[in-house]
Amino acid sequence: MKRASCPSCGAPVTFRSVTSIYVVCEFCRSTLLRSGEDLQNLGRMAELLEDRSLIQIGSEGCYRNRHFLVIGRIQLRYEAGIWNEWHILFDDARTAWLAEAGGELVVSAQVAVSDPLPAFETLQPEMSVSLDGRVFTVTNLATARCISGQGELPFRVAAGYDVNTADLRGNDRFLTLDYSETPPLVFVGQAVAFSDLKLEKLKELGEPAAGGAPQVGARAFNCPHCAAPLKIHSAAIESVACDGCGSIIGVENENVKLLARAAQALREVPWLPLGSHGTLHGIDWEVIGFMRRSTTSEGTQYPWSEYLLFNVQQGFAWLIEYQGHWNFARTLSSPPPVSRGQAKFKRDGQEFKLFNTGKAEVTYVVGEFYWRVVVGETCAVDDYVCPPLMLSREVTDKEAGWSQAEYLEPAELCAAFRIQAPPPKRIGVYANQPNPLAERHRRVCRLFWQLALAATVVQLAFAFLFASQLVLRQRLVLSPLNDEATLTSQEFVLNSRARALLVRHGTSLVNNWVSLSTTLVEKTTGESYLGVQEVSHYKGIDEGESWSEGSPSEEMVFKAVPPGNYYLVIEYELGTDNAEAVVDTLEVVRNPTGWSNFLLLLIFLAVFPLVSRWRRNAFEARRWSESDLGGGQDDGEAD
Repeated sequence: MKRASCPSCGAPVTFRSVTSIYVVCEFCRSTLLRSGEDLQNLGRMAELLEDRSLIQIGSEGCYRNRHFLVIGRIQLRYEAGIWNEWHILFDDARTAWLAEAGGELVVSAQVAVSDPLPAFETLQPEMSVSLDGRVFTVTNLATARCISGQGELPFRVAAGYDVNTADLRGNDRFLTLDYSETPPLVFVGQAVAFSDLKLEKLKELGEPAAGGAPQVGARAFNCPHCAAPLKIHSAAIESVACDGCGSIIGVENENVKLLARAAQALREVPWLPLGSHGTLHGIDWEVIGFMRRSTTSEGTQYPWSEYLLFNVQQGFAWLIEYQGHWNFARTLSSPPPVSRGQAKFKRDGQEFKLFNTGKAEVTYVVGEFYWRVVVGETCAVDDYVCPPLMLSREVTDKEAGWSQAEYLEPAELCAAFRIQAPPPKRIGVYANQPNPLAERHRRVCRLFWQLALAATVVQLAFAFLFASQLVLRQRLVLSPLNDEATLTSQEFVLNSRARALLVRHGTSLVNNWVSLSTTLVEKTTGESYLGVQEVSHYKGIDEGESWSEGSPSEEMVFKAVPPGNYYLVIEYELGTDNAEAVVDTLEVVRNPTGWSNFLLLLIFLAVFPLVSRWRRNAFEARRWSESDLGGGQDDGEAD
């Protein structure tokens, strides 16, 4: 650490980093160049814009378990807003940059690349750029103007100079191409959450910033057109739409100027009033802006509402309402690599399907926004759904961004913002609305498999614990020449009571029929049981196609047969369609395993998941009927 005195005002100045060449005096705003032991005054630095950022020179934090100190800042402005580039110094003497723009924080450091860099003029949003084996996608193109500098800086900063910059993203990496030099400077980093940085020694609201005005929670001013009172909640706010006259006002430092009169024929009254406070996902939000957007499909206009939310630490988020359906949305720091028109993709193990594609237009605005909002501005939009999530891509000539929305139940929204009025009535099924029948269908399927497993266990228990036993097998000949047409089987013994006794006739019958009267007789008591059946079997070839009717086998069951010595008396009558004798393989099975009732039970149980599946798919059909693409259902989904 090197200490010296400002040659202009004599105030102490400190160089904490060996890479710091310039320092801006905190007291007189002189830009000082370090040259050996001497400090050269290069002139007065321009004043910083009023800044409500919580970060300041001297703030400390932690990134990837490495402690850092904020030692400098560059403040820039571009078409969509302003941002801060905080110069940070790690304990190991390495330096990096902490970018703060639009509620997003990115830590990056300059790197050297071997691949040639594309010219700024050749870049377009969503264009792929390969650098040192990694592929990045262009997400933002801007021409920025330096406003001012503060603290220690590794290079000279002067207000008013312009620089072309390109932001690119690849997976979780953030890349910036700075065309202020030749060849361009390359910075690679990563988006981080405010809470992950564990920042300390932050600026307190109401505390004056160095070289700036006292800080307040919200700066108030009057509309330059109708004098209605307006206020600004964040330094990132770039425009305010007046609720009184519909004018859109640009915000620059302490001055405001009328950008345009909004082409708003009718005043819209937000259902969720501006200034409302609520807690969603454990974060306190304030509603600071409202806009109406719409898209047109086949000549029909589909409007929806968007509410801009603000939190001093978390930045910005959105509440989106369409026909009574609500979503909570935030910008994605690591957008998916999806080409235009791609039907589906996977992210974090979930499959997202393209639901809608079109052009969204701003039709009404009121309140604060972090970019220069204009009524009539348009962008191309693609919506991908995986209920309850939706990933949306918005593309303009200069920017391509993604946001992730999660479906929000109206009752949850009312509770979060303590709204007593009934929410707008829900109409139809929304793109990412969770299917209320999906979980019920899963429960029905689980119950079906549990009951089917129980039935199978019981069936197998009967099959093994009460095992069937073949007690008789005999070959008989049913001859048309037998005048008595009666046959008697061999004897067999039942040592115990038989739950069931199955008698099976397996014949060689072809193109004929036979009528059978089978009597089961107990030899000692003479007690008998009679069963009558007819067996018929015909087959042939008709016009080159074979056909068959009936079956050569038939069986009957005698119930609750007591123990004893038994035999069968079989009386038969052969048909006259075929004069050949019939061979009958007679089998008697004790306690046969029955499967028909088991199969009927399974069919009965299967009705419930089938009906549940039909109801679930009917809900999905209603969802996809609202899609511009008219598809997306997957009836082959595993249950």
